[in-house]
Amino acid sequence: MKVPFFRLKFTASERKEVFEVLNSGWVTSGPKAREFENRIRAIAGGKYAVAVSSCTAGLHLALRAFGIGDGDEVITSPFTMAATVEAILYTGAKPVLADIDPVTLNIAPDCIEEKITSRTKAILPVDIAGWPCDYDKIRKIARKHHLYLIEDAAHALGASYRRKPIGSLADATVFSFYSTKNVTTGEGGMVVTDSKKLAEHIRHLSLHGMTSSGWKRYSGGGWKYDITELGYKDNLSDLAAGLGLGQLSRFKAMQQRRDHLARLYYRGLEELTDYLELPYLDENSKHAWHLFIIRMNPGKWRIDRDRLIEELERKGIGCGVHFIPVHHFSYFRRALKFKKTDLKQADRSFQRVISLPFYFDLNAREIEYVCRTIKALAVKFGK
Repeated sequence: MKVPFFRLKFTASERKEVFEVLNSGWVTSGPKAREFENRIRAIAGGKYAVAVSSCTAGLHLALRAFGIGDGDEVITSPFTMAATVEAILYTGAKPVLADIDPVTLNIAPDCIEEKITSRTKAILPVDIAGWPCDYDKIRKIARKHHLYLIEDAAHALGASYRRKPIGSLADATVFSFYSTKNVTTGEGGMVVTDSKKLAEHIRHLSLHGMTSSGWKRYSGGGWKYDITELGYKDNLSDLAAGLGLGQLSRFKAMQQRRDHLARLYYRGLEELTDYLELPYLDENSKHAWHLFIIRMNPGKWRIDRDRLIEELERKGIGCGVHFIPVHHFSYFRRALKFKKTDLKQADRSFQRVISLPFYFDLNAREIEYVCRTIKALAVKFGK
């Protein structure tokens, strides 16, 4: 059997919305992007939302809008996509890496506090795989030290922490709608905040610092505009938003499906708890289930993680690794003098993690095959 790591299929809902945009004669940022903003804002529990071209762009714009720049420091996780750190660097600020909790794979609050200096201006936690960080502790640290809290929720649309939706807990929360995400616009992102001033500034920056958008001028707002500050080309098109709206029409069903698929994995792998650790769960939070990450118990295997992935791929099962810690990349080691030995929990976790196939279109027969194959490999290569 072939079980790819990712598979994407669209339905009539997405086609209807996209064709509606095409038939409108207006495909760049306009009414569909605003409709998409309102739909995401309602899910995330924020007062304002600004659609942007990517989560990376959203993080950069949020940092810029908070005035973060040269000489400032932003604390974030090493266990994330490099984009999180890149967004900080784009502002001229310095990324400071705090180690992770090896159980949740999220940034460890105790490690955040020990990294704070007089130059620290913000904390930028990342909700790995769709599991929320410990926001009670992180928000307390941010308030104590008067720091901005900007959440990288690229994986976490639909998640909640202590019954509060992700999107309502930070000064700004940024989502991703990349191709593999739970909701996709192909490429895209969204910044959600309760601050009207911040949202307006981010929208302004996302369109070259212009005082009037193309849609506003097209729909009768006059041709004149000014550019009042250096901005960027980071807006989301109506064409992309149309795809996202089609996805949102079945978002509840897709999330329920992901919950069901996760339970199938738990049942299928429950016999292997000596060999594997399954994703962490507790009653305080709701998982968005963007990824299903297992962790090898190295003391129980005669092979390492890379060899196990090779064996799974020989059986037709696609796997991923989320993530290569950012301090392992040669550019960041050169530019920021990161050392591979600096963050022990991130390093140890990296050696153990495997992301299994996980997406809406996955089926029970495929999950049963993945679990059966892992069991057979545990028998073959286990101690």
